[in-house]
Amino acid sequence: MKESYLEIVELENGDIVLRPASEDGEETTPLATLQISDDTRSYLKDRYFELAKCMFHAGIDYVYSDESFFDEGAEYLDNEEFRPKILH
Repeated sequence: MKESYLEIVELENGDIVLRPASEDGEETTPLATLQISDDTRSYLKDRYFELAKCMFHAGIDYVYSDESFFDEGAEYLDNEEFRPKILH
């Protein structure tokens, strides 16, 4: 089975998205979009992107944790082959 890689990127409109990485360079449909306010960006300076990465990582960790409410009996959550890889 083909591995799925995820990437976190900032779009031209300022949105930060989590999306499947594309092998052919085409943009893929975002799985999640994060909008950080101008006030927060100003306060955090260049660290706002680190905040976005932490937020996406927390969400992914939750989905694959024991606390997740997503189909708790699913065996695929324990299978490393199905876990997404994240690129930065």
